[in-house]
Amino acid sequence: MKKELSQWKNCDYIITISFTDKEKAWVKNHVLEHFAKDVKIPGFRDWKAPLHLVEQKVQPQYVEMAITEHLVNDWIQEILNENKDKKFIGEPYGFDTKENKWETTVTFHLDIYPEVEVKWDGWKKVKMDILNVDATDKEIEDSLLNIQKNYADYKDTEIINKWDTISKLSLSFEDKDWKEVEKWTTYLWETEFEEDKFWAKTFDWKKKWECVELAYDIKKLPAVLHAKKSEPKKLKVTVHDVKEIVLPELNDEMIVKLFWKEAEVKTNVELKEYIKKEIIKQKEENWLVQIIEKYLSEIRKSGMNVVIPSTMINQELKVRMDNLKQRFWSEEKVADYFKQLWKEKAKEFVEWVQSAAKESLEKFFILNKVTELLWLEIDWQNEKEPFFVEKQIYSKLVGELPNKKEKAPAKKTTTKKAKKEEK
Repeated sequence: MKKELSQWKNCDYIITISFTDKEKAWVKNHVLEHFAKDVKIPGFRDWKAPLHLVEQKVQPQYVEMAITEHLVNDWIQEILNENKDKKFIGEPYGFDTKENKWETTVTFHLDIYPEVEVKWDGWKKVKMDILNVDATDKEIEDSLLNIQKNYADYKDTEIINKWDTISKLSLSFEDKDWKEVEKWTTYLWETEFEEDKFWAKTFDWKKKWECVELAYDIKKLPAVLHAKKSEPKKLKVTVHDVKEIVLPELNDEMIVKLFWKEAEVKTNVELKEYIKKEIIKQKEENWLVQIIEKYLSEIRKSGMNVVIPSTMINQELKVRMDNLKQRFWSEEKVADYFKQLWKEKAKEFVEWVQSAAKESLEKFFILNKVTELLWLEIDWQNEKEPFFVEKQIYSKLVGELPNKKEKAPAKKTTTKKAKKEEK
């Protein structure tokens, strides 16, 4: 029996095992004993039939395959025991079996845990950008407006106004013979007006019960106006209901009503200050991720590299594809989605997901290596704070983040937004 290990370039070893016919003969009886568990021979109890009779009941190629598998598994365990310094991971793959008159040779791959290679000290010269963010007056006012919308009242009105109304639209889809083939309702308010100019051009200042007739053209109509089942020729949209959005005034008295007397925020000034800190905090987290991404990119250029084994890439690809199935609610819907794509497009999509999985793993291992080189103590298992690693790296190389965590003011659970959704 001969074995040989050769480290390959893809974070794996190519392992070659060779064994003679004589060595195969030594384990043949042992293999036949395993077959005897499932072979029924009249006149003999289970497992008690003579092995030469068992062999007659099993196709020769299955016996040969089982012998080879048995020898390979035994020698894999021996290889693992002899090379405990190597961090082998996953299962063997890429088997290739060749046979000649006296010898069988099996070649396969076995991945090892990736190690980041630091070629030289160039990484020490890489500088990290300084994070400097602030909240603009417009961002603060927009946040205040969103709070007002959450607690808005709605009253009947007659005319659609893209700035301060929400409307219920009745849709009737008709075929070429003017017969209704489908109908349902949708809602129109600021989100639709902001996303597509079609809405303002077609419905702004339309009156309650007014009907708009449109030629059904899937290329020109917004997605929400697409038929679900039929292929109509015409679409009639009737303004079924119009509500004016009445925003509350965010004075000190209203703020106390909204957030309770026990809340830390009790005045308009305090609310603006809290909102400003929250905006800065969110911006810091977004910019922090980008700054760390740029830093890691420069680190790699400076001579730090890692090769991710196919075992890990395939596992990460599987996780991402499983997440895709959850988003589509079922494996069948994912299959239907791929059927809608051209074959090449579907292949490109999977390759893109695989490439993203590989890149994500590379960043993770380099990030881990950086924490090691910077002597940072990271509790990977128990740390729950978002971006805890990124924050520690930034603090080590640049300094503490300027914005501190603020306690959010308590809010009442029942809002006008809930009432609006019921409508």
